[in-house]
Amino acid sequence: MLQEVIEKKGTGQNGWAYVSLAMDSCKTLTNDPAQAWRLTDRWNNVAVVSDGSSVPGLGDIGPLASLPLVEEKGRLLSKLADISAFPLVLGTKALDDAVTTITSLAPSFGVVNLEAMNENTSLEIRLRLAEFDELPVYQDTQDGLPVLSLAALLNSIKVLGKKMSDIKMVLVSNEIEALPMVDFFRLAGASDIVVCDRSGAIHKGRPGATNWIKEELAQKTNPRLVKGNLAKIIGGADVLVILSPNITLIKDLAGSMAGDPIIFNLTDQKVDFGQAAISAGLGPNQVNELSSCLVFPGILRGVLNARARVINAAMKMAAVLALAKLVPEAELGPDFIVPSVTKPNLVASLAEAVSTAAAASGVSRFL
Repeated sequence: MLQEVIEKKGTGQNGWAYVSLAMDSCKTLTNDPAQAWRLTDRWNNVAVVSDGSSVPGLGDIGPLASLPLVEEKGRLLSKLADISAFPLVLGTKALDDAVTTITSLAPSFGVVNLEAMNENTSLEIRLRLAEFDELPVYQDTQDGLPVLSLAALLNSIKVLGKKMSDIKMVLVSNEIEALPMVDFFRLAGASDIVVCDRSGAIHKGRPGATNWIKEELAQKTNPRLVKGNLAKIIGGADVLVILSPNITLIKDLAGSMAGDPIIFNLTDQKVDFGQAAISAGLGPNQVNELSSCLVFPGILRGVLNARARVINAAMKMAAVLALAKLVPEAELGPDFIVPSVTKPNLVASLAEAVSTAAAASGVSRFL
């Protein structure tokens, strides 16, 4: 905005032309706050927020120690998507304090990106902020990783000639990470999904400790009511998605999967699943939280371009399809199911798909 004022009016004495126009905008916003998306830079601002409670590979190291990671996330947003990112580390782990801080700062930002936070905390913050219906919230594990995983899966089954509606899928995961994955896979047509946590297969009526997320998973998954530990679940599975960090045993069990199995190791451990027809993780197909830069710059750019009120399933599914299409069918293969982060039109393609979906689903603020 400053450059525009200088070109139209010049700087004047002490920059008064800029101040004068800013005051005009202030007066406009007192009567019509919605004009902030046109008269300020809020539409291009992202708050990258962390309490340092879950830094990949380091755990709970606190807010100050997490600041370099939060700052780097901001630099990536600026470099890859031309977004103004503001690193904010919270000196508290109290949920109420975190929500109050974020909502107090909300008028300055178009999106909040939760980074390196405990899964339970970030989920609770998302649920609390959703009540305001005015501030989109993005988190890599709950938004970016499901988008990346489904795009990779769509291309994998295309390579192997399988159908989403026919595959049997097993997710080894805690319930918080599993739920967004399950929702996305079901939207794409998968129906036979079994989630395996530390207590074995999640199913209706399972005894023992539970919570609302496990109960929701029990309703959405395991139509065959498979019970027991992973050894009893994995046999005949077409797709194995691993989010649990303890995967030594899983490697030994993977041999009982169906022919031409697809194995996505989404942990930060490098394990060679030699029996997999298509494998993704830290190898040639980078599909894990560390490779979320394939996704978040484009999604956030699209959300901001649309001035979206929320990040909904339609927008994320649009990002899935756009990402999958960035690998030409003629080049698809077991070692090439997701595009490179250096793909020239990566961010632009996802951003256009996301902003179009936002408008079509009625969550765009375009004036």
